[in-house]
Amino acid sequence: MSEFVTLEVHTNPWDAHITRGLLESEGIPVLLQNEHQVWANWPFSLALGGVQVQVPANALTRATAILNRRNSGEYQQEVFDIPATGMRCASCGGTRFTRDVNWGQVVLALVTLYWSSVIFPPRKGPMKCADCGGRPEA
Repeated sequence: MSEFVTLEVHTNPWDAHITRGLLESEGIPVLLQNEHQVWANWPFSLALGGVQVQVPANALTRATAILNRRNSGEYQQEVFDIPATGMRCASCGGTRFTRDVNWGQVVLALVTLYWSSVIFPPRKGPMKCADCGGRPEA
């Protein structure tokens, strides 16, 4: 088995788990060191050296490249930007589209959260033109 090396250090276990999830989704095994000690006594987080995200030494360069992509905002752009490949607005011919907020679904999700303490994410709304608010051509 390969030796594990520290890639990142977080004072918050939540952030370490998000990093772990990203790396594991890319096929890189991850260990979190000091996680349980930080959960048990958060004020000692800095004294313990924080939650250490560790990866195998042979995967260090690949993991670093993934985190560089995350830090540059590439993953965030993929999540929030909608590619408009070949689509045009029926009204103005624009090619920039966003998702319309489905407020009924948002309200339903909040009411469900209030009553049952369980969140069901709202469905994505329909796409609309960023320039005029029109719909894409069919």
